[in-house]
Amino acid sequence: MGVLIAESVDAWAQVITESFVPLSLGSVDGSFRGSVSAHALGPAVTLTEVRTRGFSVVVRSARLVRAEPRDDYLFSLHLDGEGAVLQDGREAGLPCGGGALYDASRPYQLRFPTDTRQLVLQMPRDQLRDRVGRAEEFCGRALPAEHPAVRVLAAYVRELADTSDGLTGALRAELGATAVDLLTTALRAVAGEESGAPSGRAALLAAMRAHVRDHLADPRLSAEALARRHGVSLRYTAELFAADGTSPAAFIRAERLRAAHRALTDPRYAGLTVSAVAARYGFADRTTFTRAFVRAYSRTPAELRAAHGSEA
Repeated sequence: MGVLIAESVDAWAQVITESFVPLSLGSVDGSFRGSVSAHALGPAVTLTEVRTRGFSVVVRSARLVRAEPRDDYLFSLHLDGEGAVLQDGREAGLPCGGGALYDASRPYQLRFPTDTRQLVLQMPRDQLRDRVGRAEEFCGRALPAEHPAVRVLAAYVRELADTSDGLTGALRAELGATAVDLLTTALRAVAGEESGAPSGRAALLAAMRAHVRDHLADPRLSAEALARRHGVSLRYTAELFAADGTSPAAFIRAERLRAAHRALTDPRYAGLTVSAVAARYGFADRTTFTRAFVRAYSRTPAELRAAHGSEA
């Protein structure tokens, strides 16, 4: 939509409710003015520029949450003025160039003691939770402007807001998904780096692949186990591997077969039976192993071992 301008307090309450989620106003300067300019980034993600003049407090109360539930996350990138996000007993100051995440499914409050300008990235809950798991743990915590990952996120979001109107719908949707990915990276980098949490899709996929290779013998290794291990959803796990041209199950099977192939041609494992090799790399029984091996290598494990033995 275009720019919406509010010349009164009542008008502003309506504008922000229509633009984001049902909200009410707390204390507001009598001379308050505000405007919003929203950009649709696909069917569910929006990026909205908000400008205000005068002191204001915006509230999503427990009553509003119960009466008009919404399941969105919002990230405010603060560009000018002073502000703060309050949620879950935490208060995140909004320095220029920094920001904070908040959850529309729970009460929150936004305080702006001065004139402000900000960009608000809004996305469905599942899009962020698929990427970071328990996203609520990040709410009400500041993303500092000086952090390198936040600087990249801020630069990208500002440029996207400036150029969005000139993009096709498909390109806006693709770049909107990238914005959510960059937000994920920034959240992980700021709040999770001490715990070794991977940052970004590529790093997360690399961590999952490494985990698979380190646990090939575990018969419980699966897409579900990978998702739980890395704190993301099964759907997002599948998306990560799909972008790499495979699936979690196919990758696990291929790595198990590759490791078994190496063992069958390695003299150090000549004393292991084919059944023992199968068990060593996570196959439940020799028959299942042999069928998968033939599909991958066009010969049975026993034939490979025999051929290798004759060459040796």
